[in-house]
Amino acid sequence: MAGKKHKRQTLSSLICETIREEWGIWLVIAILLLVTFMFSDQLAACLEKSAFIKVLDSLSKLGLLLAAIAFLREIPKWEQRAEEEARRRQLEYWRSIDAARTTQRVKSGMLYSTSLKIALEGLAAEKDTDGKPIKLTNIAADGAQLEKLNLEDSYLYVCGFQKADLSEANFCNATFNVVYFTRARLFGADFSNAVFIDVGFTHALYDQETKFPDGFDPQKAEVYLIAPGVDLKDAKLANALLWNANLEGANLQGADLRGAIMGGLKNNWQGTNLQNANLEGASAARVDLRFADLRNANLQSANLDNANLDGTNLKDADLRGARFITVDQIRTATFWHEGIYDDDFRKELGLLP
Repeated sequence: MAGKKHKRQTLSSLICETIREEWGIWLVIAILLLVTFMFSDQLAACLEKSAFIKVLDSLSKLGLLLAAIAFLREIPKWEQRAEEEARRRQLEYWRSIDAARTTQRVKSGMLYSTSLKIALEGLAAEKDTDGKPIKLTNIAADGAQLEKLNLEDSYLYVCGFQKADLSEANFCNATFNVVYFTRARLFGADFSNAVFIDVGFTHALYDQETKFPDGFDPQKAEVYLIAPGVDLKDAKLANALLWNANLEGANLQGADLRGAIMGGLKNNWQGTNLQNANLEGASAARVDLRFADLRNANLQSANLDNANLDGTNLKDADLRGARFITVDQIRTATFWHEGIYDDDFRKELGLLP
């Protein structure tokens, strides 16, 4: 309240001080306005007959004509500048895309590049001289992390998204000509009304939220549905991006899961049949493997940090070199004493050599 009162006082004092300093100017302005008001009819009649006013009127009309001519002459320049700006933008997008080819990848082989995603989306939004989307050609985005990528209505020609994470990507109404999604993660991706001219999906992963165009045959395309209870016997899932996968009760007997990335907060492998599966070097930290069947499975060098093995069948499972396993963790499994371990770990388990 005191602040508002102080502000009003400050404003009032400022106005008073301005009037005191410039009272002469304000007096002249007031006199001129009074004279204009009192003799307005006479002034208007005088100005109508003035040649000077007529000249000013003609000049104003001429000025409008010249401005219109200048405006029309600038239109081609604006179009040229717009084309130059579009070329500049597209060049910057292509530079970002090319730079991604040499970006350092993480140990898993994934490429994390925010600029690549922005560049692809920006380039897809560009139009050619006919107003049609420009072609995205020779895009190498293998192994790229491109979740929620939006390439709706785009045209892709000779592009690679092999082993890329395209979860929840938007490819609605897009055209794909010589494009490869081999081993890509397509969870929740939307290909509604897309046109497939020459597309490879071999061993790509999709879930129940993925949308393909009418007539697409996942089995013929050799893509794998990742969902509870599916039959993926002998599936080729080496280095697969399986984090947050729900494969509860699924059959992965004899599947090749070498180097697969399995964890995630929403992962569920409960009761999964992994008998004779090869999980060598797999990243299975915090994976829920309760009551899974791992008989004769190869878990050598697999990361099992905090993996839940409660009730898991480890009969003849090979855990030599498995990382971050503990005695308490292994003993929650069934037939753990018939598993295959390194000599030192066998001693920790209290097993005979």
